[in-house]
Amino acid sequence: MQRKKSNNRNGRLANASEKKFHGWLKEQPCCWCGSEAGVIVDHAKGATFSHNKVHIGHRFCLCPCVECDTQKTIHGRRLGNESEKFAELDNQYRIAVGYSAGASSEEWWAIKEWGK
Repeated sequence: MQRKKSNNRNGRLANASEKKFHGWLKEQPCCWCGSEAGVIVDHAKGATFSHNKVHIGHRFCLCPCVECDTQKTIHGRRLGNESEKFAELDNQYRIAVGYSAGASSEEWWAIKEWGK
């Protein structure tokens, strides 16, 4: 059975594993400033992002607070290396949920190689 395509360009919908990761991110403090005021799920490069033909848009997500997201999105301020921050979050997720959860090795290498 083929996966449903989203209406957003040529992207696809998030799978169950990615949705579970997004839910976990929403329970975390801000990944940049540590604020507990509530975070959003930020698709670092957009939900349709691919690198080296590996779709990583729904996996390459961070959890900034609204203020940090505004600094990035509206003011264009770079808050740090998003690939490194994702690696930290993915490791925390694997510890919290189980080592079989988290990004696949293919997704990990695509994000690490992108490196910004």
